[in-house]
Amino acid sequence: APTTPVPAPGSRAITFEYLQRAPVPALCEHDPGNLRNGELPPQDGHPGNVGIALNYNTAAYKVAFGDLTGGAGDAAMVIHCNAGGVGWPEIVQLYTAGPQLDITGPTRLGGIDLGDLTHGGSEIVTALSISDGVAHVTWLANGPNDGACCPTVKMMADLRWDGSAVVAQNVRRAN
Repeated sequence: APTTPVPAPGSRAITFEYLQRAPVPALCEHDPGNLRNGELPPQDGHPGNVGIALNYNTAAYKVAFGDLTGGAGDAAMVIHCNAGGVGWPEIVQLYTAGPQLDITGPTRLGGIDLGDLTHGGSEIVTALSISDGVAHVTWLANGPNDGACCPTVKMMADLRWDGSAVVAQNVRRAN
């Protein structure tokens, strides 16, 4: 089974178990819904799948835990999806514990489709962390000479909850 770092359990902290049933928005031709065991249940008329992204080099899920809202029990999670073929750009979603954590799971704050930032079509997250109230994301995007399968341009951004939406800041090419 993949190994994933987990936060120290707190009274209101999101854990990986909560993320496995987190709500996800409509993505790559799938309707919104709640994950079950880390995957969106199959939907009639919607081929492919939606689920928590896995780093195949480290066998860890692409999740991070920390403070995004001042409550210290928040999380960032990368979602992968496809519509029955090649994967779409990865999406980073931010979550907080919310008032019904034990009953309905975490509350989705919002997210950023990395394809909207770099327009490559095959954005793949390589690092995700939370510090100073910000989710730090590093990903690979397609350059002008890259095949659709194989992005090589290293990008970085900071995702912040501004109280009403998730915003991307400091989007930049990494050296």
